[in-house]
Amino acid sequence: MLGKLSSIIDFTAYLDNYKFQERYVVENRESGMNNTTRIITSGDRKFVFRIYNNHKDPDIVRLEHEVLQQLNEQELSFQVPVPVYNKCGDTVSIAPDGTLSALFDYIEGDRPSIANERHVYALGHTAAKLTEALGKIDPKRKPLYSPYYSLEDTYASMDLDSFLSLTVRSTALAARKPDILALHEERERLILTCRELALLPQQWIHGDLVFNNTVSHDDDIIGVLDFEFATIDARVMELAVIIVDLIKPGDPHFESKLKLLLHGYQAGIQLSEEERKQLPALMKLRLLDVALHFAVRLRDNLDETEILCGIIDQSLFGCNWINDHWEADYT
Repeated sequence: MLGKLSSIIDFTAYLDNYKFQERYVVENRESGMNNTTRIITSGDRKFVFRIYNNHKDPDIVRLEHEVLQQLNEQELSFQVPVPVYNKCGDTVSIAPDGTLSALFDYIEGDRPSIANERHVYALGHTAAKLTEALGKIDPKRKPLYSPYYSLEDTYASMDLDSFLSLTVRSTALAARKPDILALHEERERLILTCRELALLPQQWIHGDLVFNNTVSHDDDIIGVLDFEFATIDARVMELAVIIVDLIKPGDPHFESKLKLLLHGYQAGIQLSEEERKQLPALMKLRLLDVALHFAVRLRDNLDETEILCGIIDQSLFGCNWINDHWEADYT
């Protein structure tokens, strides 16, 4: 029995890989750009079902599940997803066309609100606790995503000429040529810094820890989701990713929220002097990585042009704010 279904995706074909105790209902929920997500209800149990849209590499998913397994072996102050085994005894299901999917136990809760100051503080504190927990894991599989400081290798195909070539796709993108050039100048300056960033303390990180990848209850963060991009990187990169998610051009109060986030994080982890010094560069790395990622997506015809326009605006705003306003006393 199915609820609201996509007119394109036959979820029955995927869910037949699993043994449910009772008939199931598929509930449509908002999906990210990297995967399609549905809530599955079977009797008194709920699950999250995910179809991976970004790739067809089962090793990426199996590494994600190994990270989750080792985290679930620790006593955490929050929950992380628990993968469900299919009828073949695997946590990864592979369709005939190679499409990958996975089922997880549902973490009951709500989306945290960036407008709730307690949620902002809690996210910082949860990030510190997650960093501590990820520092204890030792997966057998090697990381499949490059660290952020390998930006030039990761996006070698998206050089300045390639980025600028995308501007012919719309007048809105053409109008952003100066912004693309400004981002490229930031990229060139960061190239000189990346060798230093590679010397910072390294460990496994979530890599995409933002509000939309967490679950809240009341004023607490009780769950962390979507470990698909877990990799080994500078440990403070985790904090840089969260900070950047707060720097929004349309939010006049983001600076006060940023300080709350940092207070929450520092209640769990004390950064070294070098980590504090390099944090602005790591924040810019995240902004540039996102811009280049969406440039690649547009090149590959996965998005509409207005999505990249918005990303360019936000990335340049963030870089400019860091240049003009970041203060040492933030950390």
